[in-house]
Amino acid sequence: MQPKRLQTIVSRQKWVAIAVATIVLAGVLSVVSPVFLTLSNFQAILVQSSVTAIMAVGMTFIILTAGIDISVGAILFVTSALFAQLMLVTGNYALAFSVTLISATVLGLLNGLLVVRFAVSPLITTLATYSIYRGAAIHLTGAQNIPVPREMGFLGNGRLWGIPVPILVLIVIVIIGVYILNHTRLGVYARAIGNSDRSARETSLPVARITVLVYALSGFMAGVAGLILLARVGGLQSGIGIGIEFTVIAAVILGGTKLTGGSGTIVGSVIGAVFLVLIDNGLNLLNASPYIYDMVRGAVLMAAVAIDRYSAFRQSVVLEARREARIVD
Repeated sequence: MQPKRLQTIVSRQKWVAIAVATIVLAGVLSVVSPVFLTLSNFQAILVQSSVTAIMAVGMTFIILTAGIDISVGAILFVTSALFAQLMLVTGNYALAFSVTLISATVLGLLNGLLVVRFAVSPLITTLATYSIYRGAAIHLTGAQNIPVPREMGFLGNGRLWGIPVPILVLIVIVIIGVYILNHTRLGVYARAIGNSDRSARETSLPVARITVLVYALSGFMAGVAGLILLARVGGLQSGIGIGIEFTVIAAVILGGTKLTGGSGTIVGSVIGAVFLVLIDNGLNLLNASPYIYDMVRGAVLMAAVAIDRYSAFRQSVVLEARREARIVD
């Protein structure tokens, strides 16, 4: 394939770049450590990335609208705390699952309503709700670790047809997310809002409603991810979900979704999540110090933002050049 054609494909389908980077990183790790090239390790990587990837599906819709949600980690925590408390008090799985997922959706919806109603930056709004939600969870549990029933472990560590349950849940959510993004008005309108909020309003698109819906969808995804993480860990821990929001945002940006909105894919976001877990997995196989993990993630996030801004700058330069060429003609 010619370099120019490859560059064209990457520029149009930005997730291809992170897919290639993931393959290259996997190749390097397979050379460095023979343990890497095992089915069990690949499954472990996908299971580990499932929580981040599920949340990245919801975050993709938010960033497509040029928004952002810092509170998803806190939503994961508070809904996990709610589930653990309900199981402790009632022992009713149906009640605990339904209340947890509804609550997660409502918390996300509340974020959207606050962004729309007060027209405050989504960053500031969700930073505030992050503190509120996490504080509420700590108050609810008294900052205590709460075990969940052993049967709950099936959701995080069980298998169906030989496939880990978290991977199956991720596959279902990705399929639904891709369908919503590409075949429903929610996906089309989210892109339109991200491309130009003003144009979307002038063409009478339901900007406020779509904004609230994407935040509610992200909240729901955080709730699902929280249940899987809770099942994998075996109980509620006071530090659960801390910092995961930045990993999720990094995965979405690495996957090719523009920070300024309007362009992005679900598949790219999921691959971005897998890429980040690959880095952790590689560092673990190399027996690297656990204290550098966050440093590496931060560096990757910074690089992803820099690439996103450079890509946006180049696109604006190209558009300006075309505009000037039309004027001259």
